[in-house]
Amino acid sequence: MISELDETIRQLLMRAGGIDPAQIEISFDIPNREWSSGISRPTINCYLFDIRENLHLKQHGQTVEGHGSRTAARRPSVLRYDLTYLITAWTRAVEDEHRLLWRVLQTLLRFPALPEDMLQGDLREHDLPIYTSIARPDSVLKSPGEFWTALENQIKPSLTYTVVLATDRDAIPAGPPVMTLETRYQQPETPIEQFVWFGGTVRGSDGAPVAGAVIEIEGLGLHGFSDDEGRFRVRVPTPGRYVLIARFSGQIQRREVEIPEPQYDMTLPGSLPG
Repeated sequence: MISELDETIRQLLMRAGGIDPAQIEISFDIPNREWSSGISRPTINCYLFDIRENLHLKQHGQTVEGHGSRTAARRPSVLRYDLTYLITAWTRAVEDEHRLLWRVLQTLLRFPALPEDMLQGDLREHDLPIYTSIARPDSVLKSPGEFWTALENQIKPSLTYTVVLATDRDAIPAGPPVMTLETRYQQPETPIEQFVWFGGTVRGSDGAPVAGAVIEIEGLGLHGFSDDEGRFRVRVPTPGRYVLIARFSGQIQRREVEIPEPQYDMTLPGSLPG
């Protein structure tokens, strides 16, 4: 992913900034003394020197994939990382160096997010916009002098350029859905009361979920309705044997259930009106 980001930045400088690679080289090497001594033509150096999690954009929580199925999974929120480049210009004359660095600044300022038509490789599949920032006062480079001393090179005027990349985390299996839930409660000096909630999905003969179906418990007068995804939930007083009835648009399905059991899905016979 990082190599594709390097190439994207190269394309951005070339195509949007008018940098001719035949005249000006774009390098991603570490700008130490050994590297700079081998420069033979004007060069823009984009050195990736810091990667850290972006805590300002961090989101907590999880999303459920395959809701209500036996293969449901919880996926944690994406993580976002700041990749920060130190951009410098290298020429024989200081004036040319300053002009080239300013040109880079003006080019990158135009794109608060990397343009999609310049993304390279796997970055084209990136679901979220790839935001950028340049020359911010809160840059992670707090002591440029120490940085250049560590590289055994002369201090140079530089731009810090940060790109925010998001990455998905692996889904965590959520296990089979809970189909039956028994609730008991008691107030002081009263008998224990209990209810058993259970639920499933109503589908048509074609397997599509049916919304708005009436779900009844025969003989008890208890009923509920299926939601937009065909799911329903009803309650009975105690575990045991019941007759479950689903009604929708003249179609009726009866099913005897023994609570608890693995699933309570209902399938309506015949065709349903579109």
